[in-house]
Amino acid sequence: MFKKPFAVKKNTNQRNSDSRKLFNRLKEEIDAESNIDKKGQVAQVKLTNFDGNQMNVYTIDKVPQLFEFSESGNIYPTVFYMWNNPKAFPVLVCHYPVLSYLENGADLMLPGVIRSETFQLPTFRKGVPVAIAFHCTETGTVCGPSAIGCSLMSSDEMVACGFKGKGVQVLHVFRDELWSFGPKGFPPSYSVASWNTYGEETDESDEDEEEFEEKQDREESVGVPPKPTVNEIEEEIIPEEPMENLLTRCFLAGLKYRFTRNMLPMDVGQFYTQCVLACVPDGRKLDMKKTHFKKFATFLEEINDLGDEWIIKIVPSKQKKGADVVGDVNFSNKLFRDFEVSDECTVDKAPEDKSKFEAPVISEYFAITEPTLRLFPKFSKGDLMSAKEIREMVTSYVNENKLAAGKSVRLDPILCSITRIKSDTAPWADLMKAIHGRMTATWHIRWADGRELVRKISPPLVEFKIENRAGNKKVTLINGLAMFGIDIRTICHQIQTGVATSVTSQWEVAGVEGPQVLVQGNQIHFVVDLLIKSYGIDKKFMKGTELAVKKKK
Repeated sequence: MFKKPFAVKKNTNQRNSDSRKLFNRLKEEIDAESNIDKKGQVAQVKLTNFDGNQMNVYTIDKVPQLFEFSESGNIYPTVFYMWNNPKAFPVLVCHYPVLSYLENGADLMLPGVIRSETFQLPTFRKGVPVAIAFHCTETGTVCGPSAIGCSLMSSDEMVACGFKGKGVQVLHVFRDELWSFGPKGFPPSYSVASWNTYGEETDESDEDEEEFEEKQDREESVGVPPKPTVNEIEEEIIPEEPMENLLTRCFLAGLKYRFTRNMLPMDVGQFYTQCVLACVPDGRKLDMKKTHFKKFATFLEEINDLGDEWIIKIVPSKQKKGADVVGDVNFSNKLFRDFEVSDECTVDKAPEDKSKFEAPVISEYFAITEPTLRLFPKFSKGDLMSAKEIREMVTSYVNENKLAAGKSVRLDPILCSITRIKSDTAPWADLMKAIHGRMTATWHIRWADGRELVRKISPPLVEFKIENRAGNKKVTLINGLAMFGIDIRTICHQIQTGVATSVTSQWEVAGVEGPQVLVQGNQIHFVVDLLIKSYGIDKKFMKGTELAVKKKK
């Protein structure tokens, strides 16, 4: 359903009444409360997929959570919703290799579903949303859920047919276009024991909460005043700081400690995210809607009136129509000079366990294709073989058919059709290169936490790019770090302290998988050394290293 790109026709924020209707509808669907931020901004995205079908996707704080084909039909969860609510909908557990078939557009065939006492079959009707998780036998973990679909038969019908045939029509799967529309990321992993016991404690707490609410209702009905909770007592003792004060403190802290003049001109939205929000104290949340400004642009207009002189100038962007940029900053402003830090976060903190990084194991294989099947009769199409295994099999074939001719090989009709070499003989190196070229290059990635990924055609790469910004200033763009399991916050802190320069990261960049890191100046030499020495990443998995500044002899 979302394997091919879709077109967004409309993206509008929902009113509170519409959001409540959506949450009530979801509660009726799953008959339980969801682990979902109901105070977040809910938006309805109307889109048309590649086949011309229209549907609605509901996002919360720009993260896709639910989707539907009509307002009267089923409401389906996304993988992002299921990662926070793994058992909100019925979940079928399958063998891990099944995921690759679903990613290629196949529906779920019932023989791939695990049926055992460990993974019991949930009860569900025909035509209802069903989630699919995957069990990796090598690591003993359950990953996901990573696919969403509609049941083509009930659970009783699946048992009656002996788990044969097509069981679930897959609508949405990990790494499809709907996943790319959100913050991306990887599915969580659980041990088998924690997967089977997941949600039991939550159910008990929900029952206690319902009993507490019923007790409150009974007390209110007989006129007993409700007892103040612990949070209410704390609120009476410690008054909460006005949101306007928190906004002003974070603005001045970001301007003083996170902003430099060489960043000019800087997009206003980028300034708000990277400078203001980054200074919010731990445990606090800055909500612009709870201020009387309502919009950050209004705050910027009024902040200049607080002192005798202006502090920040906002001008229209010359590159992007309708956007504003920070044009200039008055660092001599009295409000700026008199500001002193209290609990604002002026420097990003790196996680304590940054030295415990374990690089993923990346193994290179070749997948057997239709033309090469005749060379490997004991294998099937799509099976993975290493270069060593291929050479052993080809050597055995050459010896059995007496095709060896010194350092060359005589080509029989089978080898001629596979390699497409026109001569009668070929050197061993040319023969193996031709056979590899007729197979599909594949890379198997396994992370330290047990997650596995099979990637075809192109290997995982850390890609470096150099771009010129305003004033002919060079910046280094780094893509692909998330594929290697590298924590973005940690490596940004390491680069920032290592070369004493500004480092930022941003997620929603077109054509980039995962977050993109932006470093002021050409810092490729330092980052390459950091990846090799601290993270154990082989240089063959790096692209664009030739763009580094040439070292003087």
